[in-house]
Amino acid sequence: MVVSRLEIPIAKAEYLLNSTAAPGKGGDKQKFWCEILGFKNPEVVREAILAQATPDMLAPTELNAYGQRYQAIISIIGPSQRMRCIKTIWIVLDGETVARFVTAVPERRRR
Repeated sequence: MVVSRLEIPIAKAEYLLNSTAAPGKGGDKQKFWCEILGFKNPEVVREAILAQATPDMLAPTELNAYGQRYQAIISIIGPSQRMRCIKTIWIVLDGETVARFVTAVPERRRR
């Protein structure tokens, strides 16, 4: 399947800046995105991800009842001027060609 474009709803970018979940269960994502990378605005987060991720970077990971999941590893420089590698997760729903953003997590450093 050819992915025609990437799409990130603003609600997904807002989620990355949210701290309502417990640490280790997603709550520490706000520390990463806000404190380490320096993002405060979800639109800026969305733009930063879309500036680095492209449809041809997507690598298939799993097929589920909804469609094909993909991942792409990107590097982002945040407003703090720190650069980090990020694993982005996407899904292309059955019968569609648009990759919809699911989440993004810091890529663990190799020791």
